Amino acid sequence: MRVIRALWSDLGIVLLLLAVIPRLSAAPSITAIENAASNVGVNAPLAQGSIFVIKGSGLGPTNVSIAPTPFQSTNLSGTSVTVTVGSTVVDALMYYTSATQIAALLPSNTPTGQASGEGSFVVTYNGQASARVNYGIVASNIGIFTIDSTGQGPAIVTYSDYSLVSAARAANCSGSNTACGAANPGDTLVVWATGLGPVSGDDASGAGLGQDMPNIPLRLWLGGVEASIVYQGRSGCCVGEDQVVFTVPNGVPTGCAVPLVAQINDLVSNTTLVPVAIGSRNCTPTNPALANAEQSVITGPVTFASIELSKDFNSSGNGYHDTAGFTFTKVLGYNPGIQAFLVSFIDDPPLGSCITYSNLNPSPNLPITGLASADAGSKFNVQGPSGSVLVAGNPGMFSAVLSALGTFLVPGAFTVTGTGGADIGAFSVRIVIPSQPTLTSPVYIPSFALTRSSGLTVTWTGADQNATVEIQVQSAFDPGRKIGSTAQCNVPAGTGTFTIPPYVLLPLPTGNLGNFVFASKNTDVPFTATNLAVGILQAFGSFTSFAGFSVK
Repeated sequence: MRVIRALWSDLGIVLLLLAVIPRLSAAPSITAIENAASNVGVNAPLAQGSIFVIKGSGLGPTNVSIAPTPFQSTNLSGTSVTVTVGSTVVDALMYYTSATQIAALLPSNTPTGQASGEGSFVVTYNGQASARVNYGIVASNIGIFTIDSTGQGPAIVTYSDYSLVSAARAANCSGSNTACGAANPGDTLVVWATGLGPVSGDDASGAGLGQDMPNIPLRLWLGGVEASIVYQGRSGCCVGEDQVVFTVPNGVPTGCAVPLVAQINDLVSNTTLVPVAIGSRNCTPTNPALANAEQSVITGPVTFASIELSKDFNSSGNGYHDTAGFTFTKVLGYNPGIQAFLVSFIDDPPLGSCITYSNLNPSPNLPITGLASADAGSKFNVQGPSGSVLVAGNPGMFSAVLSALGTFLVPGAFTVTGTGGADIGAFSVRIVIPSQPTLTSPVYIPSFALTRSSGLTVTWTGADQNATVEIQVQSAFDPGRKIGSTAQCNVPAGTGTFTIPPYVLLPLPTGNLGNFVFASKNTDVPFTATNLAVGILQAFGSFTSFAGFSVK
């Protein structure tokens, strides 16, 4: 008993000591290193003199701490970043720090080293250092800033007075940071970016600001058309920020989501979007279902409906089954200041253009603050050439099988009707599923390999002239296909051929985990109902795919 009492006494002393001695916080942990503009952190080495972000945990204080003047100090609120290349150690210049993300500038004098192990990053916070994380460093690899800072969606592109290129011209258009509408051919515009290349001298002191960098082999693609560059170099105002001044070329496709991409040698920026119009500062959406959508200011909750008829592979891998998906939602609000850019986020790129996503599940990043289900009823009728199917589900969002054997969705006219509900009224909408084209090239053989720098020509026959073709090429880093990139192109089916440009494929990682998909779909059909702001019906037919090929 005395021994037990003694142990309890000792344990009490230990617990008391633990209560009064401050606990050390967990060491910083790095999960991602990315270009601060593109937010691409895989297959995208950092450039000398570029702004970058590090994501993780325990990186800094709980509340964000922002430097009074960016990139003047190597330590901010206890956070610092060191980069080791070979025997050289450089200290990054800090912009902001927080527990989960920090931003800093990679000094221009950092040695290059793209191979794993040549650039080693360490974050130190309050004396505790993270594990070393290897990441590539090159002379130039540009990323384009975007309106919502995600690296997707509308690019930060300005007119000469620093007003913003936007899907719609806002009422307060008058100079810096105001939304002044879509670009027109012949306009001179400024792309804001980081990663163009290093400067000579001390970054913190402003070396190189306003200097042209004409020797960097930069190319700029807008809607697949190469643009003429007037100036490429550091901005005149800001450390680490680059400007690319270009002229909108004649012949560029119009729309609210025209892809903009920058390329330096074999390294390609994030794909961003720019609204382009002719004779107007309000863009016309490529997707006709958005033609009546408000393009300037949308206030309060609005309702949105999407119906999708599609063929999907059976889980057994044997044949198709036909499904109908219904989504009825209320958009509760939008991110501040986003209204003039809204249509660019949700529009389709012009036919004949491509977008590259830095993930394997491509989808737009919607600038909304909340969604809620909308009641449009729970029963819908889908009628086609072989009869009709009544489907039912919970109001808001559900999917249903139209045919387990894949025999219902055949070429021909289909009508979807709903009786309406508490939020959205009755509707009826018709769509024609086109005849399915036959892929003729590429044809999968065991030796098939995709050379990114050569592009990829796709050919097909038997397409409906009114349909579109979607071509998708993916490449994964891991066998579980969780990390990778996707190139996606939408083209008129009647052309029978399309060549995916090299700059679209170059961001895909190399390896033996390539995936190719070829599918036909009809143009989206809009529909209306009481209290419905935007309604879209889509129809997808069968598709051809193959996987496991080499990407070089």
